[in-house]
Amino acid sequence: MERAKTRTHVVAVAAASPGGAPLAEVHLEGPSIYTLTGELMAWAAHRLSTHTDATPGVVSPTKAFGVDQLQRGCAEIGLTEAGQG
Repeated sequence: MERAKTRTHVVAVAAASPGGAPLAEVHLEGPSIYTLTGELMAWAAHRLSTHTDATPGVVSPTKAFGVDQLQRGCAEIGLTEAGQG
């Protein structure tokens, strides 16, 4: 029950080089990190087993599913841009 009360806050900062000036920054919010991890794993397993367009193997999530599908999957489980969901 306590886990349902907690939230995840993710901050991602992109720079052209390590220690370089930030080029972009995004803040995401979602369910607890444990719920988020489980839901993402279930989403990925389902997607890999039902869609032939995914890239299997040891690859990044964006390589496996594509940015748009991964973004939609994250939104489905409640990981959204801070202040948007």
